[in-house]
Amino acid sequence: MKLDLDQVQGNIFGGFNKDFQDFLFLKVTSPANARAWIRASADGIISSSTDVLKYNNTFKRLTREGVARPELLIPARWANIGFSFKGLKALGLTETDFGRLPDAFTQGMAHRKHTIGDEGASDPAHWQAPFQPAQATDIHAILLVAADNEAELNTHVTFIEASAGFGTAFTVLGTVNGRTRMEQASTIGHEHFGFKDGVSQPALRGINAPDDPLANPDQGHPGQDLLWPGEFVLGYPTQIPSQKPGHTSGPNPDPGPMSTAGNHAWTHDGSFLVFRRLAQDVPAFEHQLHTLATSQGLSMDLVGAKLVGRYKSGCPLEVLSGLPFSTSAPSTDPGMANPTLANSDALNNSFEFEDDARGSRCPMSAHIRKAYPRDEDSGHGEDSESETQTHRLLRRGIPYGASFDANIAGSAAVARGLCFLAYQADIASHFEFVQKTWVNDPTFPPENNTSAQASGQDPIIAQSVDGPFEIKPGTLPITVKHFVTTTGGEYFFAPSLQTLAHL
Repeated sequence: MKLDLDQVQGNIFGGFNKDFQDFLFLKVTSPANARAWIRASADGIISSSTDVLKYNNTFKRLTREGVARPELLIPARWANIGFSFKGLKALGLTETDFGRLPDAFTQGMAHRKHTIGDEGASDPAHWQAPFQPAQATDIHAILLVAADNEAELNTHVTFIEASAGFGTAFTVLGTVNGRTRMEQASTIGHEHFGFKDGVSQPALRGINAPDDPLANPDQGHPGQDLLWPGEFVLGYPTQIPSQKPGHTSGPNPDPGPMSTAGNHAWTHDGSFLVFRRLAQDVPAFEHQLHTLATSQGLSMDLVGAKLVGRYKSGCPLEVLSGLPFSTSAPSTDPGMANPTLANSDALNNSFEFEDDARGSRCPMSAHIRKAYPRDEDSGHGEDSESETQTHRLLRRGIPYGASFDANIAGSAAVARGLCFLAYQADIASHFEFVQKTWVNDPTFPPENNTSAQASGQDPIIAQSVDGPFEIKPGTLPITVKHFVTTTGGEYFFAPSLQTLAHL
């Protein structure tokens, strides 16, 4: 199978992986000028997956060779673009052009609030600029710009805004600034609650080679199943949601049907992008960890790991494959004491949940277990692991806002959180399914519902005020407050470079 990486936008397959990213939300002011600028930008401004993958591979090679800061040797600046359904119409596309696109995309994120749980404080009525109700209908496009440092990013944004035709084509409604936390080495790659982010990502057939092609030909790194790219980009094979006959472990490895969106050729090599700005109340979260640690007789390290499923270093609570199973977890973060456990791609995902069916080590509703149940029985019996892989996401998130510092007056009031970005071939069966069926459903996973009370919602990203959490099997759930609030977002489509050039 050949992937047309020259046509897929760069942040989809490759991932920008830049510490400085700006997300510009655009309104089309002149359809003709916007189409002209988009056509021109497809050659020179918008990056491809070929560009980004080659760069990332070179960056990794230089790192292995001991180069401390490869970005100084090979600087790069990236840009990608996506359009809301309102944006496609604003560009002048008609029903004849886009026909029947998926309902989730055409309706938009705010309209889908009941499906994904954006209620209460997260209701779109409370969203902040540029996503507030009076302005949200004007969000036609998202322009993603990434660079190695603040100066380079500002220079590239200025260059794009000053490019021929941009100013007469678009109005910038607002910008969200994504910035990696870099106060010290231990915060790099960690979100504002302090946990390493983006540890578990799908591996893609045609891009990621298996570490052990003889013993594990269907896994990239250990514990990382190789998936068909059609789950994320249109026009390629997808996963089969049922177990292959005679194949007793792992998801079905055979290719499924090609992914499509209304059978339109212009959508091939494109992907649907979910953008969400998620505010995090860090001091309240840390206070809760302290309170729970005292009441449960556990360390704060272990309480946090129970809520997330990983320690702050990224080290998983579950025992790594091949090691003796134990229901007890260390009280302090083993990844901090032994960074290999957290930083090695060969170790940080090498685990499953089936051997911990009651949540003795990793609670049933821990964040990573709710958001990706791996080989958990999800209610589909022997097909569960194969079915689960039809709902995966390529996540490309980055924090926003300054880190919380208790020693700085007013730090608690600073806006901070996570820019959540995820690519998929279908929003309803991927992002929305994960939110509704896994994250927000207190009865998932179903195998735990024989206990006194369902284990609860995801304690990190559920949008409700609080909920039950079974921190220890066989005991009554405790009440855990939730400190993540949606303050804006939208659904976009990131077309191929060929489509941009012929728009």
